[in-house]
Amino acid sequence: MRPDQIALQLYTVRDVARTDLAGTLRAVAGAGYHAVELAGLPDTPTAELARMLDENGLRVVASHEGIEGLRADADGVAGRLAELGSPRAIVPWMPEGDRRTADDVRRFAAELNGFASTFARHGITLGYHNHAFEFSALDGATIWDVLLGELAAGIELELDVYWAAAGGRDPAAVIGATASRVRLLHMKDRAAGPEPHDAPPGEGTLPFPAIVEAGRAAGIEWYIVEQDTPRDPIDDVARGLRYLTTLAKPAA
Repeated sequence: MRPDQIALQLYTVRDVARTDLAGTLRAVAGAGYHAVELAGLPDTPTAELARMLDENGLRVVASHEGIEGLRADADGVAGRLAELGSPRAIVPWMPEGDRRTADDVRRFAAELNGFASTFARHGITLGYHNHAFEFSALDGATIWDVLLGELAAGIELELDVYWAAAGGRDPAAVIGATASRVRLLHMKDRAAGPEPHDAPPGEGTLPFPAIVEAGRAAGIEWYIVEQDTPRDPIDDVARGLRYLTTLAKPAA
């Protein structure tokens, strides 16, 4: 991991962005970020959002796009992301109705394979982001195993290390096992306690040095700071960036 491979998932700052998007993007840049992943932002005309990102020197590396939006108008979503300069669209969730049986998961994977072709026409790569449920047993396998067995090779993985750990997996081992297709990591920590919750990377129980080493070996492109439940969004993301920078190596 190099310092210039660290990005921020803007979902982390969604609450402050809701009332002041321009000020939030300035604060993100002021914290030291130069790259972001889009999610959780208030409805904003595409050209205006592109302008605000550009004014703050923030490069878009990916965007979370729900499966419902793709089902409604995948080509329209792809066109908007192309206007924002996003090279990736990440489906962040598999609805419960699409994972009741292994056949449901296979149909979901086939649907993503079709959407991948739509996005490819716009020069955009499609990916999938996990939670914990993918590692649950399903029809003699796991949702994760069925999904990976059916997804086209060109569909990338964005591994959320917190949720992989919550699903009972060693994140570094999962990175190694999926090295040929995992290209982005969500870097949020798992706080200790009887009811674990997320925390800025470096402030919980996950072995981030080992995760980063596994990421280097796998050729991870982006290490993306994220929290679902930040205590103080701007302060938390600043601390996360500072910690990951201590694990980074300068470009050769």
